[in-house]
Amino acid sequence: MIERACRRRLLGVRNHSTLTPSVAELDALTGNRDRVVDLIRLTSLVVVIAGHSLMLTVSVDDGRLVLGNTLADVPLLQPMTWLFQILPLFFFAGAAASTYGWRPGTRPGHWLLRRVQRLLRPVGWYLVVVLIVYGVSTLVGAAAIADVVARLGVQLLWFLGAYLLVLAVMPMLQRLSSRRAVLSALAAAWLVTAVVDALRIAVGASNNVGYVNFLSVWIIPAILGVAYAKRLFSMVEAAVLCVTALVVDIALVALGPYEMSLVTVPGQQLSNMSPPSLLLAGHTVVLCALVIALRAPLARVAARPRVWWWVVLGNRGAMTLYLWHLPVLGLIIGLSALCGLHRDPHALLFWPTVLATTACLLALMIPVTGVLLVLENRPVPWWDAQVVGGWSARRDTLIVGLLVVVGVTTLLLAGSGIVAGWIWLVIGVAAAMAARSLGRAPASSRRC
Repeated sequence: MIERACRRRLLGVRNHSTLTPSVAELDALTGNRDRVVDLIRLTSLVVVIAGHSLMLTVSVDDGRLVLGNTLADVPLLQPMTWLFQILPLFFFAGAAASTYGWRPGTRPGHWLLRRVQRLLRPVGWYLVVVLIVYGVSTLVGAAAIADVVARLGVQLLWFLGAYLLVLAVMPMLQRLSSRRAVLSALAAAWLVTAVVDALRIAVGASNNVGYVNFLSVWIIPAILGVAYAKRLFSMVEAAVLCVTALVVDIALVALGPYEMSLVTVPGQQLSNMSPPSLLLAGHTVVLCALVIALRAPLARVAARPRVWWWVVLGNRGAMTLYLWHLPVLGLIIGLSALCGLHRDPHALLFWPTVLATTACLLALMIPVTGVLLVLENRPVPWWDAQVVGGWSARRDTLIVGLLVVVGVTTLLLAGSGIVAGWIWLVIGVAAAMAARSLGRAPASSRRC
């Protein structure tokens, strides 16, 4: 783990300074941390951010802002999503990191609440800003802006909801201790996903049943993250698993009802992403098994001091990067339009504009994240008070249940938007506050 001195320096609290450690200093202070996990986590986020920018098209129809997708306009690009849809690796890295930090005998509620404290702090600040912008836009009559903020402002929070659900089952996944157990867990998750997809396709069940797949699919990279941390697969075994899953995925597209794109595209009959499908489940196996197979070369890349410097600094603002990249992209697109550079897929300079704004987005997210981290790393009174533990098993279970409610309501909010889904926001905030209240230290501990 990164030593305490390094962590303090990264957060800018040493001597009240905001200095960033040098490349050599950070490299020396890191210790025996598995750098591949952090490299994979940051890479997955950067690729997702770039992908969102590359896919987004913006046009105006009768004064109304129309958001589209490059993949719908140029279907030949859809196979590239098999290379660039690597968000499952964030779940993989998170599970591996959780496994490294797991201590036998830890109560699940205590463990989960401590992680949710750190995870929800930047989300809380983000939601405050989104609600303010939505409220102001509504009051001044900027209906187009209010509509976009109401929908897109919370749309990407589905990731947070799914991640919370996966974190909730991480203590249970720590029981996996053999390759056979891992393969059995993967098979169970895959079969559950297949049954849900069968209901969606054959029976014509409502998409609400698809919400089950947010756990059954996203638990798959978590299972493989545990296997990675415990060294349960050799390089050859992981490579065989990767190729096998890839063959199955190809068959699902060639012979089954699944479409090529691994991200949602307007007009799709069956989305592979929202809710996640059996094809995406297989894709997560391909990606995670590939990382396990390539562990040695990835470790050599992450061992380079300059690479590691960027990886560490990027990881401390991982959630900030994810949450704020769409607002920053929106500002860039707006300024580009004022300069005559439009994201209309029919515009002459469409591709140069998209590539230039994507490069600008990636560059701007560095200082934006640095500025926001000053706020988001500042402890919030009461919420960030130390979680001591020592409570009963019943209370611990209740805390886990409340935090699962936070995950589920976050998924529902992301799918509904602020206007239609305001009740989910209220319930989620209430559940988070209730869990935090239950996580107080016992009275005897508070008196000490």
